[in-house]
This record gives sequence, structure tokens and C-alpha cells, in this order.
Amino acid sequence: WYNNTWDPKATYGGPVYGHYGEATIDGGSGTYPYSDFHHNGDLMNYQNPWQITLGKIYGMMDDLRLESHRVQDKYIAMTKALISSADVDGFRVDTPMQVPLEFFKRWAPAVREHARSLGKERFGLFGEFFVTTERFATMTGRGKTPDMYGHDAFIDGPATLKGGIDYSYYWYFVTTLVRKKPEFTDGFPLAYKNEGLMLDTVDPATGKSEYAMWTFCNNHDNWRLQTLSGSKQLRLCLAIISFWPGIPVHYAGDEQELDTPGNALSGWAREELSVSMAWRSLRTAPSGNPATADNFDMTSAPYRYLQRLNALRAAYLGDFESEQCDELDVRETNHSEVLVFLRGCSDDGLVAVAANFHATEARNVSFSTPWPQGTALSDVLT
Repeated sequence: WYNNTWDPKATYGGPVYGHYGEATIDGGSGTYPYSDFHHNGDLMNYQNPWQITLGKIYGMMDDLRLESHRVQDKYIAMTKALISSADVDGFRVDTPMQVPLEFFKRWAPAVREHARSLGKERFGLFGEFFVTTERFATMTGRGKTPDMYGHDAFIDGPATLKGGIDYSYYWYFVTTLVRKKPEFTDGFPLAYKNEGLMLDTVDPATGKSEYAMWTFCNNHDNWRLQTLSGSKQLRLCLAIISFWPGIPVHYAGDEQELDTPGNALSGWAREELSVSMAWRSLRTAPSGNPATADNFDMTSAPYRYLQRLNALRAAYLGDFESEQCDELDVRETNHSEVLVFLRGCSDDGLVAVAANFHATEARNVSFSTPWPQGTALSDVLT
């Protein structure tokens, strides 16, 4: 639907949010309120709250006027039909920072209500949070702006996205393992502590606090971690996200330690999983390129390592109904390059994770544990 009539008195409705979570209100300069699309030109400045919310991405994708109730009604009807026809259990929303919050405030509860009518009590709604923590804090749960951090205060309206792809930890993996600055391991617990103050993690279905951010080691926007650093570094990263609070998400191909250089902007992302002679020309080791082998080999060492991590996570952290699961106990050590933390869903089910982020040197560390002297510990990863 389109009606390109200009209304000099029209506004864009509710506030949009900036790079650091600040609310910005349209003072009223007119718009085209009767069209289902925006007429605002290309998105060029991703830190400008108006451009990122109302602009046309890549100069070719028309931007829906998602603050319009008419467009929202169409989108809600489409989403309900998709859930019912395809038996969908959840959505990963791409670039939610390019959508006005008022859309999610109406769309998310309507989607959850429809899912519940189909027996889906815990329908998943997650976003791709390729933005600052301050920005995605506005669209996690009920949402928070900087003045609300650490307080029982929220943006007006219902809960929106339950969580999303959290780049905070990813950048610390890049800093410590790729850029070889292991002294920044303290960033991991710092990020978790700060997010605890900034995010609304209460699940609307249960009323319980559930940290549901997605942690990861690789993504299609960047070169793989193992390509830039090595397989040992990837395995360290996988072990940490498996026991860290939140939901570990594994990028396709990591279970085979694929390491072809490049990313989606280079012309491929998950294409390594396909059969092609092209991978033979991209040698990543003396033996060639792992992508030329069976990429669905369930007996390979990397696959079995990730399989074991998943089994251990289910065994020790499977009781996600307990808020104790989200408690992170970081231990002091005598080396800044070593991260040690304890986590569990019960006092008798704790796991201790000790990770040395130094690329080439071993570290002898001492740290306290809650177990009595003489308790025998075992390495569950071997």
C-alpha cells in the first residue's frame, strides 16, 4: 500500500533510541504517514538514531514504516500465519536496532499470545544485537535506558525480545586471543556484571529472571577465530561459552574446525559446508583445507569435542529453572591472563572452569574453591 501524500504536521510517533540508549523524540518536521514505507533516504550513519531506525539499508532495501499501526497489523497477521503454518517455535530477528521500539512493544506480545494459543508457552524471540550494550538494553525484556540501570525501572509497555546475539564477549575473545592481549580477560566478568545492571532479564511467561543472551565464538560477518589464531584458541572459546551464563551458539562449520579465510563480505559464509573444488585452492594447512573433507563427519575430533561440551553442559547446567544457574562466581588468581569461574544450578553441581588466555606460555595458578581440602577434582574435558 502506498499513498505518498506529505503531511507537514505528522510525526514518527514514539521515541527512537540512540547509540548509547538515549531516547530521541521527533519534534515534528512532517512525514508521509499514509505510506507503508519510509521516504528518508539511505542509511549511512549507523550511530544516528533517526538514520538507523528509519533509513534504507544498503541503499536498496525499502524500509517499512513499522511505527504505523496499519503496517504493524499486517506484520502481526503475517507472523501468526507463519507460526501456524510452519510450526515455528521462535524467531531470531535480524538487525532489530533498525526497528522502532514501539513496533516490538506491540508485535512481541501479540506473537507470544498467538504462540500460547497453539501450546507454545515459551516461544523464543531473540535479536541480532550488533550494537552497543546500551542500545540493546532498550529492547531486551521491557527495556532500560541509562537512567534506569541498577533500578527496578523499565521503559513503558510489555516485554519485547527475551535476549539476543551478544557481541560484548566476542570482542573480548578477539582482543585476548586474536590480538594477543590476554591481560584483558577481566573484561568477561566485567561485561556480565554490567549487563546485570543494564538488562531486564525477567521472562514474561514465568516472571523469573533468566539470562538468555547468546554467546558465540564465530559469525558470518568476521573471519573465523581459528583462522586468525588457531584451533586451541577456538576450543578454549567453545569451553568458556559452554559454561558461561546464557545460551552458547555455534557457527556452522566450527564443529569441523573449518578455517577458510574470509567472511560473508568476501563472498562466502557457510558455503564451506558445500562440496566444491574451490576449497582446494585455499590451502589452510600442509594437508590442504578441512572444507574439502566430509563436513558432516560425526566421528571427527572437533565434532566429538563439541558434542562432549554439550553433554557436560546438559549434565551440570540442565536445570535452568533455578536462578542460581545465572550466578557467576569469578575467582581471584595470581595471573591476569587466566580466567577462573565457578557456575552451577545447585551447590553440589558446581563446575570450575580455568582458562589460560596466553597463546604460547603455560601458567601455574592458585585459586580458592568451595570444596573441602582433599576433594579430588577431575578434568571433565579429557
